[in-house]
Formats: sequence, structure tokens, C-alpha cells
Amino acid sequence: MPEERRPSIDERIRAMKLRMERLAEQGQEQEARSKQLHEEIMKNDREWHRFRRALRSGLQAYRGGTGEH
Repeated sequence: MPEERRPSIDERIRAMKLRMERLAEQGQEQEARSKQLHEEIMKNDREWHRFRRALRSGLQAYRGGTGEH
């Protein structure tokens, strides 16, 4: 059985460099996605607070503005 050829040091260094570049690209993509998700979460949070304020105002108006529960 023939002996399997092992990659040279230069080939291994090139392969490691390519892997590191890919990992860096993936990290940048994940960072961008994380920022996008954060913006969506903050938008949803603002909408939720606006809904709660509107609901509270509506209930207070319905109850005659006394604020009693």
C-alpha cells in the first residue's frame, strides 16, 4: 500500500490562513446579524411600551380617568 503524502508546511500554513480568513468573515457576518437583531428587539420593545401606554390610557378613559383599578 502506498504511503499517503503529507502536506508540506507551506501548504499547511496556507490552509490555516484560509481557515482564519473564513472565520474572520463569519465573525463579521455574525456581528452584522447581531446588530440587526438588536435593532429589531429594540424596535419591538418600543412598540410594546407604546401599546401598553395606549392600553393604559384607554382603560383610564373607560373608567372615567380616575386611574383606579
